[in-house]
Amino acid sequence: MSRVSTSELVDPHDAEAFDAWYDVHRAATDDGREFAVTWAREEMRAGLLTESAYFGKEIWAVRDEAGAIAGTLYLDFPLKDNTSVIQAGIGVRADVRRRGYGTQLARTVAERAAELGRTVVQGQLDVPIDGGPTPAQAFAAANGLTVANVEVHRILELPLAEEFLSGLAEKAAEHHQGYRLISWQDRCPDEYVDAYAAMQATFELEAPMGDLEVEAAVYDAARVRAGEEQRVAQGRNGWITVAQAPDGTMAGYTELYVGVHDPLNAYQWGTLVAPAHRGHRLGLALKVRNHLELQRSHSERRIAHTWNAEQNTAMNAVNAVLGFRPVELAQELQRRI
Repeated sequence: MSRVSTSELVDPHDAEAFDAWYDVHRAATDDGREFAVTWAREEMRAGLLTESAYFGKEIWAVRDEAGAIAGTLYLDFPLKDNTSVIQAGIGVRADVRRRGYGTQLARTVAERAAELGRTVVQGQLDVPIDGGPTPAQAFAAANGLTVANVEVHRILELPLAEEFLSGLAEKAAEHHQGYRLISWQDRCPDEYVDAYAAMQATFELEAPMGDLEVEAAVYDAARVRAGEEQRVAQGRNGWITVAQAPDGTMAGYTELYVGVHDPLNAYQWGTLVAPAHRGHRLGLALKVRNHLELQRSHSERRIAHTWNAEQNTAMNAVNAVLGFRPVELAQELQRRI
């Protein structure tokens, strides 16, 4: 058994220290995964360096006997809502696993949770589509974490044929006459920002979350703008499409992001149709329009990624029509402390 060092807080302003931490974090997170989608180095660096009024973020490391980083920990904790929660991600180098490094970092999670007054630890494991078992699942269980929700990670090869998308749009349009689709890139127009913020505030409660302890996010125009500024710093470009109902209210939205540091992937973020406007095929219409908008400016080959709970049958049906296929499971873990 190797002697395990105490955990150390890593300063992301120290480029050399951050790079050493990131190398281990990335290798551990991506290990054995064909479609891993860890944040690119510069995305993560910018995310840590950008001040946020909404999330606290920390990175920690533990070292082996030679002084090299053996394990990494990423922590984030909401500051405006869900203030009982701390989210954690632990990774250990493949060559030094089962030597206590992960356990030491798990202790750090518990210590920081206590210091910050957090009573719920949450995390995520990406596991094979058959559900495992994997050593990481055994480690999580040994540390008191249980599966609170499961989402399926699905992928879609882009670009899609424009005729295919246009045909889907035409068929969907028959079901939402009177609704208007509005698209923009990166920055939400001022005239829509309040309604857009209001929809994002309800996303965590409307999307199926299983047994995860989640409360509505505190969202307003200032938070929308802060998120936009952070994505600019990270080199992420966004394509957003919203649906406006005949009475002028916002009925739904969808988001796609592509990063300059990760050009081979596109990420489907939130998609939501307000309950009062469901049944009009707006989910399909929103996604189809957004893919058309993305492809008109970026027609290169890339892979789109999305995550949805199996019980989200409506959105899974939309994704199936578009051609998404499952590649792994994201098990969302939770422990009360």
